[in-house]
Amino acid sequence: MDLSILIVEDNFIIQMFLEEALANLGHEVLGSVDTGPDTLSFIETNTPNIIFLDIGLSGSLSGIDLAKTIKDKYQIPFVFLTGNSDRPTLELAQKTDPLHIISKPIDEDKLKDEMQFITEKLRSRIV
Repeated sequence: MDLSILIVEDNFIIQMFLEEALANLGHEVLGSVDTGPDTLSFIETNTPNIIFLDIGLSGSLSGIDLAKTIKDKYQIPFVFLTGNSDRPTLELAQKTDPLHIISKPIDEDKLKDEMQFITEKLRSRIV
């Protein structure tokens, strides 16, 4: 199952890595944005199968706040990316019902394994 993906990440290096690695795995990266408002503008005109969303997104909307809006308004599944695995943050993140949470740092092998898991989870939601 090849996916169309939106990347929401404010670290340019991680954003570029994800774009290349996901494309190498056969997925289509529809775009990359680095703020909550840019994300909402993007999904008004594009519908990805899934959104990779940085929990620690800077700006007016945190990743968790943005996830709530995406879930309520657009019903697009999302995967959190986090370099912060403290318990309170993860508990808040889990309440938004993410498809999955991927801990940073991420390498290509880890991403490949995570994408197999994510794809299976998406398939089970569709069936």
